[in-house]
Amino acid sequence: MSAIWSSLSVQENVTNGAAVMLVPLPGESVLTVTGPDSEKFLQGQTSTDFREVTPTTSRLGCYCNLKGRATVSFRAVLWQDSYHLSVDTELLSLAKNTLQKYIIFSKAQLATPDIAVFGILGSEAPAFIRQHFGVCPEESDAVANTGEVALVRLPGSNRFLVLAKPEKLPELWEKLTATAPVGSTNDWRLAQIRAGESQVLAAGSEQFQPQELNLQALNGVSYNKGCYTGQEIVARLYFRGKLKQWVHRFALAADALPAINTPLVTDAGQTVGHVVMAAHAERGQVELLAVARHDALSGLHLPENPSELHVLDLPYVVEPRE
Repeated sequence: MSAIWSSLSVQENVTNGAAVMLVPLPGESVLTVTGPDSEKFLQGQTSTDFREVTPTTSRLGCYCNLKGRATVSFRAVLWQDSYHLSVDTELLSLAKNTLQKYIIFSKAQLATPDIAVFGILGSEAPAFIRQHFGVCPEESDAVANTGEVALVRLPGSNRFLVLAKPEKLPELWEKLTATAPVGSTNDWRLAQIRAGESQVLAAGSEQFQPQELNLQALNGVSYNKGCYTGQEIVARLYFRGKLKQWVHRFALAADALPAINTPLVTDAGQTVGHVVMAAHAERGQVELLAVARHDALSGLHLPENPSELHVLDLPYVVEPRE
């Protein structure tokens, strides 16, 4: 656990069916971009249209390599006059070092401040947030800024991301945990999977194009913003209509979580997809997001588990383009 959380009480004590829960996210770190050229710089490097990232609107996005494959994904929040990119902690150094190569030509600076990142989940989460912060973002991707925290409403059912100043976290966490239990990273991942929100984690870096991760379905890819690294490949996949595989949601009878990049195979042993992320659901059940060919979704299983993968609904529609 990162130093920012090490001195706080983050022991899981959530009960089944909790109406609201707090989830510390030490596996998320923040990369900030500051300076007069920040928007222009990020516009030329990522899939996101940063003209749409405002103090009241957040966006998903990713940085791609030259082959158009997502190296790192992020949630972008404009807060305190800086763009804050929440990324997988294991990819933070890679993201910073990669962008640092290009930012030297801009009036902008990169930093990795100790911003605390945590989540709030549950049917009563909006009321809980209004009670403690006096405001709650109402629409998906909306941001509410109280000065000390930035609150982001995420896609899906009652999911919120919170960015907090580290010096304010101890007092804030004590106040919040006095009336809400603490959940686990698995709780967060499960909610993320049910929202269909793919995230590039370290083991999945540079494996898939952003459309294969369904980022375009969640405002994470812009096709009219101009050039950025990997844009030619990403645009070709869209305009020439060759999207043959993308993220689907599956359920599986299993006790152990499959590793990222575990293949999805047919009974004949043909690989038709790979796991992007997974989480425990009910006892003996796992839910996962996996990139798979849309014409080969039946009869799939994992190599070491004969149990069939069952396709579950996503909260949005991805149209095949062939």
